[in-house]
Amino acid sequence: MSIRPLQAGDESQVRLWLAAYLAEHQRWWAQGYGRAPTADLTELVERDWQELQQASHSEKHLVAVLELENQAVGIVQAGQRADRFQGFVIGVLQWIYVAPEHRGQGVADELMRRALAWMDTQQVSGREVFVTALNPAAVALYRRHGFEVADYRMLGPGNR
Repeated sequence: MSIRPLQAGDESQVRLWLAAYLAEHQRWWAQGYGRAPTADLTELVERDWQELQQASHSEKHLVAVLELENQAVGIVQAGQRADRFQGFVIGVLQWIYVAPEHRGQGVADELMRRALAWMDTQQVSGREVFVTALNPAAVALYRRHGFEVADYRMLGPGNR
C-alpha cells in the first residue's frame, strides 16, 4: 500500500468514484425526503472534481489516493475550518471512498490514519465528519477511529 497526492491521471477513476458515491447518497437521502433528487449527477461530479483539484493544491486541505500494486483503490479528502460555536479550528474529514472490490481489506483504515495524521500536523483542536446513518460501514469506520455521534441530521418529506 502506498499513499500519494491526487494526480491529473486520476481524473477518470475519481470521477467514477464520485458518481458512485453521489448516486448512493442521493438514493439514501431520497428515502428521507420521500422524493427523487432533481440535481444533475453529471454536474455534481464536475463540481466535486473541480473542488478536489483545488483542494489538492491547498495547504489547508489533504487529498490523498491510496494505491495497491500501482492501482488507485481509494481516496480521502480532509480540510479544516474555524468553528464559530467552539472558537477553534476543526479538522474535517470531507470525503473517503474505497473501490467496492477493495473494501474489507484495510484500505479505509489506512486512508483514515493518513487523514488523522494530516489533521495532527494542522494542530486542529477537534475533528468532525458528517456521515449518513444509512451507511453502517462508514459509521463503524469512524467509530473505530475515535469519532462519536454528537448530532443527528433528520430528513423529512416536504410539499411537492
